[in-house]
Amino acid sequence: MSQIAFSAETGALIEAFSLTDETWETLRTAPLGALLMPRSQWPAIPKTSIKGLRFFAHYPGYTGVKPKPESYAHTRLKIDILKAARTLGFDSQIEAAGRSPDGAEWIADVLVTLPTGQKTAFEVQLSSQHLADFRLRTERYRHSSVACCWVVSEHPVASRLAKALAYDNMDWYKKHGELLSESEELMVLGLLLEDKASYPAQPLLRLGYTQEARKLTIQEAVEGVLRGRPRWEQAQWKWY
Repeated sequence: MSQIAFSAETGALIEAFSLTDETWETLRTAPLGALLMPRSQWPAIPKTSIKGLRFFAHYPGYTGVKPKPESYAHTRLKIDILKAARTLGFDSQIEAAGRSPDGAEWIADVLVTLPTGQKTAFEVQLSSQHLADFRLRTERYRHSSVACCWVVSEHPVASRLAKALAYDNMDWYKKHGELLSESEELMVLGLLLEDKASYPAQPLLRLGYTQEARKLTIQEAVEGVLRGRPRWEQAQWKWY
């Protein structure tokens, strides 16, 4: 499934979430092959989930590797991040593909480009992932001159990541007598979710773990990240 498809005739990018109801219904009756899935170029089918979420899917018969299905919360979150960045007037793409100079490919949930040319990827991660994978994917962006901000579920992702970082930073604990559950290389915003099939009416993102931790709306968080308000200082992320 994907939030984007391409017109086979013009090559124009089509976003499922940003279309009017009328345009979406027109696409649903378009002839097979009029829409193509990104990267595979296989015919795309417009669909709507039982929760009313629009998306594009591969027409039956595709034998290649399909993207992993995304949860309702994952899709809603990346759409809200994209809309927040566009509200600020910044060029923003959903499911944006890129390649680092050494040939490593990546697909950013949301990629924002500032007027200066600086790019920031917002990566939504609601399922557990090894610390090494966080670092590998972040480094891949860094090699592409792209900053990265992780938006993760508080449970299980943020809690497990904090434990992994604390263990990895054991030398800090031995020297200072306190656990270090953050990392300068990983900017992480946490979101409290009941489950991945639901989405908060007013989602709040958390930065940091100490008494200085901030809870922010998606709009506040996205604007702050893009304007450089989170800064690494005294072994923790702080909001300025």
